[in-house]
Amino acid sequence: MKSTCSRPGALLTALVFALSPALAQQPPAASPSATAAANPAAKTFSQQDLDRLLAPIALYPDALLAQILMASTYPLEVVEAARWSKANPKVTGKALEDAMAKQSWDPAERALTSVPQVLQQMNDNLDWMQKLGDAFLRQQQDVM
Repeated sequence: MKSTCSRPGALLTALVFALSPALAQQPPAASPSATAAANPAAKTFSQQDLDRLLAPIALYPDALLAQILMASTYPLEVVEAARWSKANPKVTGKALEDAMAKQSWDPAERALTSVPQVLQQMNDNLDWMQKLGDAFLRQQQDVM
C-alpha cells in the first residue's frame, strides 16, 4: 500500500520541525513603537510597498518565514551564510548542525543553511533583503 504523504510534503514538514528549535532560541524583537521612537525619522512602508516586499516569500511556511524575516535584519551574515552554503553543498544533516554550532551567526542564518536556495535568493537580491529587514524592524505588526 502506498503512503499518502508526498515527498515534497514530507520535506516541508521536516523543514518546519528542523527550524522550530532555532525559533525558540530567538530573542524577543523590539516592539515597533520602541524602534520608531528610537529613530523618529525612520521611513515607514506603505501597505502596497509591504505587499511587494513580502510577495516573493508569502507562500512559505510560517517557521521558514520567521527565519527569513529575522535573517533579513542581518544582511552581512546572510551573505556569509550563502557563501558558506555554496562552498559546502554536500554538508547536510548532523554534519551541518555541527558546522553551524561553530558559526557566530545569528540563529536565523544558521537555520537557513538547511535551505540554501532561500539563502541564495536573499543573497542575490540584497536591496530587497535590506528593505525587508528594515520593514520588519520598523513595522513588525504590519509585516506579520
